[in-house]
Amino acid sequence: MDKYTKLSLIFIISVLIFFMFWGGAREGGLVFSDGINLTNDAAYNESMLKDREFLKGMASNEVKVGAYVLNYKNLNIANGTCTIDFYFWLLWRDPELNPLNFEVMNASLDHKDVISEETAEVDGVEYKWINYRIVTTTSNDFNFINYPLDRQKINIEIEDKELDISKMKYVLSTYENSLDSKAKLQGWEIKGKDCYITNHRYETNFGFTPENASSSDYSRFVFSTIISRPYFSSMLKVMLPLTVILSLSFISFFLSLDKYSQRISLGVSTVYTSVAFHINLSAAIPQVSYLTLADRLMISIYFMLAVNIVSVVAMTVLVDQKKEEFANRLNRLLIVLFPIICFLVISAQFNK
Repeated sequence: MDKYTKLSLIFIISVLIFFMFWGGAREGGLVFSDGINLTNDAAYNESMLKDREFLKGMASNEVKVGAYVLNYKNLNIANGTCTIDFYFWLLWRDPELNPLNFEVMNASLDHKDVISEETAEVDGVEYKWINYRIVTTTSNDFNFINYPLDRQKINIEIEDKELDISKMKYVLSTYENSLDSKAKLQGWEIKGKDCYITNHRYETNFGFTPENASSSDYSRFVFSTIISRPYFSSMLKVMLPLTVILSLSFISFFLSLDKYSQRISLGVSTVYTSVAFHINLSAAIPQVSYLTLADRLMISIYFMLAVNIVSVVAMTVLVDQKKEEFANRLNRLLIVLFPIICFLVISAQFNK
């Protein structure tokens, strides 16, 4: 073998090796199969096997989606907005399907970046797998009927811009969707999460939809974070001022009947104080058309303060009519009944 033949063989072998490595790098990705990537971690193995079985059961028009929330910022209760930083991934097998043209339906998009783009294989079937890092400011419909002991949901709602449910459908593995252990929300407690797929119907043809002239259904992924105010501190901030107000009102029953002006003044001052507290308490939430727990509690307080003022006036009238003994008996009766009535009326508001 001459010199040129040897050089030609070396060149051919080098080219073949290069294309073998280049083809592998180009194809890249993560390979899932029942006999690979298993470890000594039983929980990990169970999760991986469960995921493979899930992928095998997917139809060609189905796209597996999921989310992992990193953090929450700038929660604005009055406006119902919250900024969420999260990962969102899609995995599908049909090469003709393009589910990447999605949008966050209840939010304005602040940032969207592709973190990884891989090819996964399960029993010879290739899947496309793309992961995004998204920062978005969501708009939420908060319910304040139990304010200040309310529980709220912060939602991420994702839907494809073009493909309706006849062309593409979202599916999910609930165990994959989660919250980061360091995810916090100042002033609130994160109680858990809920994720599901729903069908959203648009009662319109958007100007021209030959396949469906009256309405369109789209698959929607929803990730809900359940939050609540700290129970003890919220109760303390509300019940302590109300207890002080009622206690001041209750003190008037221990003044002698001839000090009716001081008793009336004390009752009226507690009314002013309770109104100011009510305004301050309601300022933390937007105007709503229904009564919140705070409103119901304050109405109960107004009722008890009215009972106090009316009873003072009634006893003053009795004294003026020379029925002082009866007025004293009524005063002693109210010393016992007033705290009991206050407790029953206020307790009833928490049972609604």
